[in-house]
Amino acid sequence: MGTYTRLGSYLLASELASDPFGAIHRAVVIAGSSFDRHVLVRTFSEELIQAGMNTRLAEAGRVVPLLEGAKIFGQGYRIESGKVPHVVWDHVPGRSLAQLIDEAKQEQIPFSVDHAFTVIQGVAQGIVEMHTNGVSHGVLSPHSVWVSFDGTTQLVDAPFASLAKSMLAKAPSARHELASFLQGPEDNALQQDLFALGAMLYELLTFECLPVGADLQTVLDQATLKAAQEDGPLPAEIRAFLGRLLLSRQSFTTIEAFSADLEHVLYEGEYSPTTFNMAFFMHTLFREENDRDATAMEAERGDNYLVYTAAGETLRSRPPQLGQMVGLAEVQTSKKNSALLIGGGLVAVVVLGLGYFFLGRHRTDPAIVKQLEELQSLKAKIEQQKADLDAKAKAESENTAQLQKRLTETKSADEKTKIQKQIEEAQQRRLDLERQQKEAEQRLAEQRQNEQRLAEQKQAEQKQAEQKQAEQKQAEQKQAEQKQAEQKQASESKPAVPPPALRPTPVPEAPKPQSVPEPPNAVASTASAASQPAPVAAPVYEPARIVNQFVPIYPQRAIQLRWGINQDQKVRLKVFVGEQGQALKVSVIEGVVGTYGFDEAAIEAANKSTFSPATRDGKPVRGWTPEIVYKFLKRN
Repeated sequence: MGTYTRLGSYLLASELASDPFGAIHRAVVIAGSSFDRHVLVRTFSEELIQAGMNTRLAEAGRVVPLLEGAKIFGQGYRIESGKVPHVVWDHVPGRSLAQLIDEAKQEQIPFSVDHAFTVIQGVAQGIVEMHTNGVSHGVLSPHSVWVSFDGTTQLVDAPFASLAKSMLAKAPSARHELASFLQGPEDNALQQDLFALGAMLYELLTFECLPVGADLQTVLDQATLKAAQEDGPLPAEIRAFLGRLLLSRQSFTTIEAFSADLEHVLYEGEYSPTTFNMAFFMHTLFREENDRDATAMEAERGDNYLVYTAAGETLRSRPPQLGQMVGLAEVQTSKKNSALLIGGGLVAVVVLGLGYFFLGRHRTDPAIVKQLEELQSLKAKIEQQKADLDAKAKAESENTAQLQKRLTETKSADEKTKIQKQIEEAQQRRLDLERQQKEAEQRLAEQRQNEQRLAEQKQAEQKQAEQKQAEQKQAEQKQAEQKQAEQKQASESKPAVPPPALRPTPVPEAPKPQSVPEPPNAVASTASAASQPAPVAAPVYEPARIVNQFVPIYPQRAIQLRWGINQDQKVRLKVFVGEQGQALKVSVIEGVVGTYGFDEAAIEAANKSTFSPATRDGKPVRGWTPEIVYKFLKRN
């Protein structure tokens, strides 16, 4: 059973993100002693509580109805003040934008302009919604934005943002951490929020915080697309858009003017922000975190929370009696059996997938071996629980058959009514079991797809690693042969000097005419020519290449809408490949107009393909592939 910290009506399970205002946790809501649902809980730092958040948080309640119903702010917002104030909203798996930026920097994975605009588009939607309802933000930063693992964004601090802004004077640490985003004009709420949005876009594109107190015009002129690993300056249209957000001249006077200019940059330029690409990027960055969260949440769904109920508190406050211990064990077994039925096959698939992944590596990490052993032990326990549950189901079936037999044999009306009621209860239990089995089958099918995708990706990475190792070995062998040849050539060109005892007696030669000395300028030119270095060969660059091209799946949406299926469709794209041959980013050069799924299917196929990395002087480096064309043949 997991360990939880009670906070009001919620059980905090795991801290997902920390920021200047506090932390965001995954928490559990229980119904009785059983799991009900997951939620996200915002707790506040000691600095903000001392500034008065515990006494004033209820003021944020007036903002919630104004923003209610808009998914961009989070659903099911609830504010609970008191000694330990906190804010709660519906659970969405993901991480904060600040964590996303830090992870992309650390892993050196390019954050494309398309990804940046996908985030900015979502945040801008929230800002527009707030100002349309007469509410401003005031402390907008990457900590304010929650990016889900499916690529969508939420502005999760909107209800209490203006309240937090009023407390910054008493919270110097938080104000210092947010200084880059608080440089907008104090007397204009709209300009302040748009400035913070511009500072966020600047950081997404450059991987650098906007300097505090610097000449921002010079900063923009010198900015480069470091996030996309390009040394060139910001594109002109982006630099102009940032200028209107960050500089006082030509600023947006209305929220409508800002919306119009943003749409112009997003839809009339060469960018294509989509949540599909963002979802793949989030999976690339937080694959381990996502898997760990999913495993923990599955365990939390199956936990028994009796010890966190009033009855559990009573049991913990006095020595347990034998009967109570037996009853508690029966309750725990009953509650866990149904969850273990659903999770048994799921964990088995995970164990097999992890075993294939980890044991197939050349070197096995001891920590991974230990984790695999723990999962196998858990699998054995779940299989035993499932066997017990199957035995109980068999006994239930036999009991139902006996009841049916008694029903036909008895003549008493009361007895028949009693038996009929028992049969109906048994049938209801059987229906519940069938529903649980269907849910398990559906989850297993989804997990198999995820495991297959993971196995294919890891197999491709292992193949690229082996290829890289072979290339390095070949390069080292070639270098050794070249060095040996140079040593041999040097030894052959050096004249052999015999020892004194073997030297021949010198024979006097006839005097030879003296040669005419060379002119001084000729000697100088010869020495100069000898001192000049040999010309350096230009580095040899080979672009990344596709090794195994995955065949795209024809989009179901196009088939359902009967759109474009009578003619061939094609998508032209290129892929940014890492040193290990992994696809880091896909850029569509020419796609299919409309939201029928052709571009997404081509991108998915590119991500599932395998590549050889680009090379510079024989060494693998990051680089783009040449243009790749995916064709979707017409369907008659």
